[in-house]
Amino acid sequence: MARIAVLGAGGVGSATARFLAHEGHSVTVVEQFSPDHDQGSSYGTSRIIRKTYTNGLYTSLMGEAYPLWDALEREAGESLFVRTGGLFFAPSGHPELAAIRRALGEHRVPFEELDPTACARRFPGFRLRAGESGVFEPEAGFLRASACVRAQLRLASEHGAQVRAGARVEALEPRARGIALVLAGGEVLEFDRVVVCAGPWTARLLAGHVSLPFTVTRQVYCHFEPSAPLAEFSAERFPVWIDFGTYFYGFPHDGQRPGVKVALHQPGLPTDPHQVDREVHESDREPLRQVCAEHLPGLSPRVVLEKVCLYTMTPDEDFVVDRLPGEPRVTVVGGLSGHGFKFTVLLGRLAAWMATDHPIPWELSRFALARFA
Repeated sequence: MARIAVLGAGGVGSATARFLAHEGHSVTVVEQFSPDHDQGSSYGTSRIIRKTYTNGLYTSLMGEAYPLWDALEREAGESLFVRTGGLFFAPSGHPELAAIRRALGEHRVPFEELDPTACARRFPGFRLRAGESGVFEPEAGFLRASACVRAQLRLASEHGAQVRAGARVEALEPRARGIALVLAGGEVLEFDRVVVCAGPWTARLLAGHVSLPFTVTRQVYCHFEPSAPLAEFSAERFPVWIDFGTYFYGFPHDGQRPGVKVALHQPGLPTDPHQVDREVHESDREPLRQVCAEHLPGLSPRVVLEKVCLYTMTPDEDFVVDRLPGEPRVTVVGGLSGHGFKFTVLLGRLAAWMATDHPIPWELSRFALARFA
């Protein structure tokens, strides 16, 4: 069995470690912060999971990811995937709606058509405007992101994985007998294989080996206090949703944090992951208040929870899943571009296979580093 380091203990790293440890490898997870920290992209109580995509490749890959999430829930013995159904809408005739219907149909994903009247009947707490229409995907919902990360790290540890928290990697050095990791403070660790999935810190970590065109952006979400009864926004009565015309999106009440979460899936201002403006400003809140006024009349303007997180964007918004050029002992997974958490269990499966030279059953050239050459 191989000695394998996993750099980063977020969604991808925790999944990779779980698969590798379960298969008997000697696994060390190296995390510069504490597990389940809030500095990157894998923290919090909710991330949308859906098969609704304009591109059928992602719809197909989500078909592979769903059984892996189900298996994680069973192994962890806790609820991680809350099935609410998902409402995905835009102005009628919008090209993304047409592409969504086509991708769902081609991959035999069940969905229903909703106009404003049908939506009001189905979800009294949500309002489609005149001229808008949507599709409802019953299999969609949300993942409890932090709980998923914690569960996978726990299961990896139960199979022998070690977690080195508070350990920052300063350099990655390929050597004849293995890959050396030089930690802050000078300690050197050596492994047979390394998986780099350090989110916003990946490009800087690998800068001496490959130029990654990743852009880290500052993203804000807010939870708004309901003015209507909170039950109207419960997971049993309210869906996850995305407006494909504007890319605002939101959730039901998650049962753990106050209020109802609303956010914008558009890249925010570029930032340095070590120097992020973590304060939420009125200019961050106001666009979210406006979308609430348009579509969620049962929410008040009062923010009861707010948070800054990060996206790591690629130019084409596709992921990177590849080996380091010239160094096949290093696997790189990153650039999840704000839509990757629901794929992390599948990406962890792929990274574990790549790190151990297992055949990959899917064609992954779309995610290759060579596309940036």
